[in-house]
Amino acid sequence: MQTTQRHPSPLARPALKNANGLRAPVLLPKAATGKPAPALATFMKILAPGMLTGALWTQAWLGVWGALLLTIAVLAGVIAVPRLIGETGKATSWAKRVSFGEKIWLNRLFLPVPATDSARITTLYLVFWMGGLIALLGGFLSSPILSLTGLAVAYAAQFVSFGKLIQLYQTMKDKTPLYRFWTAVPHNDNLPGKAARSKHG
Repeated sequence: MQTTQRHPSPLARPALKNANGLRAPVLLPKAATGKPAPALATFMKILAPGMLTGALWTQAWLGVWGALLLTIAVLAGVIAVPRLIGETGKATSWAKRVSFGEKIWLNRLFLPVPATDSARITTLYLVFWMGGLIALLGGFLSSPILSLTGLAVAYAAQFVSFGKLIQLYQTMKDKTPLYRFWTAVPHNDNLPGKAARSKHG
């Protein structure tokens, strides 16, 4: 007698939790895996180009290998700090909305976003990475012109992309319950004010 194996549906996954501890409705099979990055990650992304470029410039004192090791350590710190500290501040802060917009942009294969917005953000990311690589090359070659030019391009593209990501979040936040859930706040019916209102009601 053969037994049939049941494959769990992509929707039958553990519900996610937002910053307030609420369980999220998992309606996007693959896009729902993972949460938007903490707000602190946005600030670390701002610091990263300058810190990494500066780390490479230390080769004048530490040597090439010392500068490379320091750069790797800085990169590890940029990635690890937001994960270790976790959520900070309000879910509606501009830094958190940047993270929301980025997650929505990454989810575009599962829940389409406006084509114009997607193309602009993709272009800005490419420009940011190009500027960042030029800045890093300038740090490695100890070239002030390359470093400053690369950083100027990277930061200009980055801050414009932040604005576009916030706009994308504003456009898409009501397209699915999952996106609305990110800023949901739990309500406590046991608060004194609510208890008093319920008695008088």
